[in-house]
Amino acid sequence: MRIEQLLYMIEINQTGSISLAAEKLHVSQPNISQAIVSLEEELGVKLFNRSRFGAAPTEEGKLIISKAEEIISKVEELRESVNHHDKELTGVLSIASVPSLCLSVLPGALAIFKGKHPEVELEMLELDYQQIKQEVLSGNVDMGLIALSKQHEENNKQLTVEKLMDNRIMACVGKNSPFAHRTSISIEELANQPILLNSEYLIEKLKKYGEPNILFKLGNSEAAKRVIAEGIAIGFYTELGLKYDPYILTGNTIALEITGEDMDVVFCSIRLKNRHQSIASREFAKELKAIIALN
Repeated sequence: MRIEQLLYMIEINQTGSISLAAEKLHVSQPNISQAIVSLEEELGVKLFNRSRFGAAPTEEGKLIISKAEEIISKVEELRESVNHHDKELTGVLSIASVPSLCLSVLPGALAIFKGKHPEVELEMLELDYQQIKQEVLSGNVDMGLIALSKQHEENNKQLTVEKLMDNRIMACVGKNSPFAHRTSISIEELANQPILLNSEYLIEKLKKYGEPNILFKLGNSEAAKRVIAEGIAIGFYTELGLKYDPYILTGNTIALEITGEDMDVVFCSIRLKNRHQSIASREFAKELKAIIALN
């Protein structure tokens, strides 16, 4: 049994394809196929069911892959401890985050981290929850930063989930809206208003009170915020994401508390459970938590 065989097995499991694994690892497909066949013969079990649609792990394969991930994680930890002892951190740190954190605490944490570790290359993606989860599970990013409702727990056994902070969703209206003079708005009132929405969670909340009048499905874009400021529709953002929002700061948009439903959310970090967490990832997590503690 060789380390590269374990790596091949893990990559095939993540990509669902021998050819994609070969491409990602820059190894020929025949070499990977032969390595897996040899490993299966050595262990006396079939690791993958192969078909024209790809390769899926067998039940025995899933158990062995889990152990292989633990082994590779320890190997990477050993290499890292040797390579970075009394040396500057290097390498790549990739993070995928929901927009609320990209617009609030994340820039400060990234700036402080980069100042301390200039040799680490940072890769940042702004995505929605499902996209972030998939990127983490695929091994494409080191860390995902997500927002979950209080009623929803991320229970994927492949992920390590760590709570960062509580927050709540606010309704945003233009300064000339008939609701602008208020501090709150009920969920029933929102159900009858034209809204901007791209969250299935919020759609389900509103459906309890009638069919939502979804004018547009826009995300955290500048266009969405202009539509809200002009009074065309009502939008929804986390309180944290609005803290430094220019439309809020200039008074062109007003944030209202939503009553009648629990609109609390939890910001969390997620990462692959059996994947070694690099020193860079751990150091960044410390900086992020320190920034969050100040907010």
